[in-house]
Formats: sequence, C-alpha cells, structure tokens
Amino acid sequence: MSASFETVSVVDVHKDNIQTIWPSLMLALKSATYVAIDTELSGIGNRKTLNAKLLEDRYKSMSESAKSRSIVSLGLSCFKLTEVTACDSTPVTNGEGEDCDDENKSTKSNKWVFSVQTFNITALCSDEYIVEPPSLEFLVDHGFDFNKQYAKGISYYRGPDRPDFAGPSFLRQLFISLLVSEVPVVFHNALMDLMFLYQNLYTNLPTSSAMFLADLTEMFPNGMIDTKYVTDFQHRMPASYLEYVFRKRQRDNYFGIESHRSYCTIDNPNYAKMSDQVIVCNVKLPQSYTTDIPEEQVDKLKDSVCEVFGGHGWCGKGSKCKRSHDIDLILDLDQFVQTKKRRKRKRRRHNKENSELLEESNDTVDDSIQEVVTPMENDEDSESHAKEITLPGDILKKPVEIVRSGSHRAGFDAFMTGFILSTYIAQYGSYNGSLLLKDLGVEQMKNSIYLTGKDHPLNIVKSSFAKTSKEHRDKFMKLKIGRPLDS
Repeated sequence: MSASFETVSVVDVHKDNIQTIWPSLMLALKSATYVAIDTELSGIGNRKTLNAKLLEDRYKSMSESAKSRSIVSLGLSCFKLTEVTACDSTPVTNGEGEDCDDENKSTKSNKWVFSVQTFNITALCSDEYIVEPPSLEFLVDHGFDFNKQYAKGISYYRGPDRPDFAGPSFLRQLFISLLVSEVPVVFHNALMDLMFLYQNLYTNLPTSSAMFLADLTEMFPNGMIDTKYVTDFQHRMPASYLEYVFRKRQRDNYFGIESHRSYCTIDNPNYAKMSDQVIVCNVKLPQSYTTDIPEEQVDKLKDSVCEVFGGHGWCGKGSKCKRSHDIDLILDLDQFVQTKKRRKRKRRRHNKENSELLEESNDTVDDSIQEVVTPMENDEDSESHAKEITLPGDILKKPVEIVRSGSHRAGFDAFMTGFILSTYIAQYGSYNGSLLLKDLGVEQMKNSIYLTGKDHPLNIVKSSFAKTSKEHRDKFMKLKIGRPLDS
C-alpha cells in the first residue's frame, strides 16, 4: 500500500469466467465509495456533428451513434475509501476542504487510503453494428484483441429488455446492479459513455437531451463526477486528456508526501490464486526527472515531441508517428514552462516591490537591493520545482516501462479515472468521520459534464419543463419494486 504504487491489477472478465467472478464483482460494486467507468466503442460517428454548436444537435448525433455502434469493452474500477488519517498517523476528527479554483490554498495534511478492484470486461453485441476503420485501427494500435472479443466476448443486446434473449444478460444485469446500488459514478469526458451505456445496456435513449438529463438524475441519485470537467474548469491543467492528467496527478500525489501535503494511497487486493485471470499494468514513475532543463536543450526536446499528441493525447499517425509520445517527457517540458513563468512572475513582483521601496526611501540602489532583484536562485518555490528528484530505490529495480492509456484500455482507463478523483479528494476534500463520497467536501465537482469546445459544463439537473422518458419510468418502477430490502 503506497503512494508510489508500481502496478495496477486488472481482472480480465469474459464469457468463460464471468460466472466465477460475478460474486466478487457484485461485492466490489456494492461496497464502493464510487465506481469509475470507461467504455471502448466500435465507433463514435461523425466528429463534426458530435461537436455541433447546439446541444440538441450534439445529442441527436450521439444518439444515432449509440444506436448503430456498440460497446466492445467495459471498464469498472471500484474505489473504496477505507481510512483517513493525519499524516502523523493519528486519527483525523475534522478537516477543511478548499475551493477547486485555487490549488495554492493550504489544507489539512491527511493520508487517504483507498482499496481498489478493477475489471476489464470484454463485450460482444449480438445485434448488427457499425465498426469504423479509424476506431478499429486505434484499438488495434493500443493492444485491443478483436480475435479475443469474438471468441470470448460477453454477449448483450441494445435497447429495451428482451425476455426471450437466449442466455443470461450479464452486462445488462451489471448495469442494473450499478443503478440499484446507488453508488456515485465517475467518468472522464462522460457524455458519450453515458449515452452508450443507456442505449446499449438500459433502454432506448429519450428523444430530447432535457428528458435524458431528467432520467439521469433518477438513475444516479448520488450524482456523477466528470474528471475532465474538474481538470479543465476547476483544477486547471495545461492539458486534460486522460493519460496526461493521470500521470501528472500520480507525480503530484507522490511528491505530496515529502511536501507535507495531503495524498492518497492505493491498496490492490492479492490476486495470487487467480493470477491467470489478472493483467498487471506497470505504472512506475521514472527513475528520476528534473524540470531544471538547460535552455539550450529545450527547443531540441520540444522538436522531438509530437505536438498534436502532447496537446490532445491523440495523433492521427498513431504508432507510425516519428515523434515521441512519451508522456513523462511531455510533462517535464510542461513543468519547465510553468516553472519559467513562475520565476518571471516572482521576478516582476520583486522588481515592483523594490521599485516602490526605492521611491519611499529616495535612496540609490545599494548592493543589498541589487541582490534581491537578481534571479531567485535561492527561492524556495523555484528550487522545489527545479531540483532533480530521484525516487526511492524500491521502484528502480526494473527498466522504466510505462503502460499507455491504450493498453488494456477500458479497465486501465477506468482505474486512471478513479485515481484522478482520489487525488482531487485528497487535495480538496474534507473528512468529518464519514467515508461516503457525499460527505467528503467535493459536492462542487458533482453533476457537471464536460462539453467539447464550450466554456461551460452540461449540468445534470431535472428541468421543471422536462419530464422523464416513458421507457425509463416503466423500467425504473420495475427496478424499485424488485429491489431487495437490504440494497
């Protein structure tokens, strides 16, 4: 159990082992503080209409995609908060969170302990569906095995319930269990995932976005969090694609320990008895890295990095790109730029303060003042970002090999999403004795979904002018009637 965890264990679920794993999956889901979800899709449709100016046009385009494409894999990562202690290991009785728009505010230094179980579920739609060549190529480049999907994918159908469907509908049962448990859910760029889950594992999508939002408020009464929205609009990073945010938060979380800031630790279960069904993803941090890069090397390093990938996490050339997609190099360069800007701001502030001091004293500049004006080689903040940092020897045993977000896509991506939220909880949350997400001081993150190209989120609220959809009402009523008393 460590803030510098080296590996992530992902249980590989398919039709040959779903019955064996099902009890563990249900227990993990029902006991989770929150569940992070990711889907891999056979296609997403026309990119232009997906980002249409009007929300209703976007919704209609995404609806058509969800009705004609399929989910090829589903990732669930169940995060259970088990303990919160002060960093001196004494129990915490109270904590005060800070607003997400100011990451420089001080917070009570706590250690947040999460037990995590992650599942990568291979799915196979029994209905006809469209497979887009670009999506297929992307998935293959990132290690997705289509042969395995067709041989071992768990069968499901889209749309309303079909009582005459041959065999158990495990994926639809899984989604219903998620709703019945009322556990909060977490996504990274949530809208497409939500619409595909609704159409593929629940029932037909409503005809309007307002009706869809009304349905969601009933389906997820304890709310949902979109970590892409939190990253872009509350925490604010240079980039907000999943791999970038995960790696940056992983670094910041580790160095939060030596900086006496709050941090989280990840406890992976022991899967020794089922090692043949577990994929171990390597997420070791680099042996060492530094932001004190000689300026004469910066331009050369920038030229070696794929600018498109660095900014968006995606490159049309894929594995054929001749420039680096190394996320750690991208982060080092970004940190160098941020550190340089920080130094310039401090230099300007110091110069302004000294100028005001000169005006008040009406004296000439002496050596002591000149020393204050010189570059801040001894500045604490600059030094903390510029020094070379070497990680402990226990994570230096093997050559660095970073698992990209494309490896074991859905399960690992779900873990990354959940981990990002765990670090935001540690940084901005508060603890008052309850381990429930609704009591952790992160209410400001809930029910706001990222919209590409917009400077505002899509808020998950039920409009006073919109009703829930009939298909949802009929199905949801059956769920309530059939819900066990102890659920």
